[in-house]
Amino acid sequence: MIRNVDLPSFLYEIYNNHFFEVFKERRINNLYYDDIDFNSLMDNTDGLSEREKFRIRWYGNTFENSNKQFEVKSKSEFLNTKKVFKIGKYKIKDFNDFNSSFENLCSYLRINEPNLLFHIENKSLKVFNTYLRKYFLSRDKEIRITIDDDLEFYSPLTKSVFRESDIVVEVKYNNDINFLNNFNQLTICKYSKYVKGIISTSFHNPLY
Repeated sequence: MIRNVDLPSFLYEIYNNHFFEVFKERRINNLYYDDIDFNSLMDNTDGLSEREKFRIRWYGNTFENSNKQFEVKSKSEFLNTKKVFKIGKYKIKDFNDFNSSFENLCSYLRINEPNLLFHIENKSLKVFNTYLRKYFLSRDKEIRITIDDDLEFYSPLTKSVFRESDIVVEVKYNNDINFLNNFNQLTICKYSKYVKGIISTSFHNPLY
């Protein structure tokens, strides 16, 4: 993570270390689902090597007509995988309309991916987040860096809103890459947007 005031310096370091921007900055929106016992949340905070996370993601303005996708992120030891399912184009009108996405998701899975339906039927929406993302790639194309700014979280359970004061930086690379943190502004730490959203907007506060 980096402080907001350090972003210009960090961007200078990125370019100076031969990274280049690969996509135009865009807004990312996520709806995270979990069961009544918050098992996905607890698996994350407990550091279990086998865990899954379920979300609906879309790009662009939060409340515009846009393509939505269902993502299942799985972790098994050191292997991370993500399955993506295109569930259709529709508009979410406002914060109170988020539940319509779950109905659309279940309808899609019932027809197209019935084996996945039981994974989501016992779950409900726990938190929404949105942020602006910049994308960078190293010159040798081995290391990817994303910068997430303007992070906002909303809980449908408490109606609370939380705005992150810092900027989240993710460094992604294969296990055989030896990454050295040569960035003066970058502090390496554990950060899950789903976990951060829960503990910042609700009374459910696991050790993290």
